[in-house]
Amino acid sequence: MKKKEHHFQQIIRKLKEVSGLDVDILVEDHFPGKRMVGGKYSLETNRVTIYLEEIRKQCFRLFGSEEKMMDYFAVILAHELGHAADQSLLELSMVRAGKMDKEMINQLSIKIEENAWMYAKKLVPDLQPILTLVMEQSLAIYKIKE
Repeated sequence: MKKKEHHFQQIIRKLKEVSGLDVDILVEDHFPGKRMVGGKYSLETNRVTIYLEEIRKQCFRLFGSEEKMMDYFAVILAHELGHAADQSLLELSMVRAGKMDKEMINQLSIKIEENAWMYAKKLVPDLQPILTLVMEQSLAIYKIKE
């Protein structure tokens, strides 16, 4: 496991450097809730938290093995850094928290997610096939509700 941890740290250093963002990045074993969340960005703390066990499970579900785990980890981290880099995130989040119908909330959620994915594409250009697959899966959750 030490070798894997070293690889995770290398990916974190590389993406943090490429992004130029001043954001804390934490790696936890498990997401504390019931959902299978691989990563999370907090506006309040300016921190990205990555949940390894959930990423491992998601990777296995998507690819049938953990062979692409490092690439999957990089894609999820790039996406979360995309939230951190999004200059409109605070405003979009505040509007989304206001009184509006579910359709408008859903549309704002899609916009927030799409912004993060567009940024992630720039951070990991070498991982486009995996990123596209993960992005489509991620956005499908919102599009089902339409």
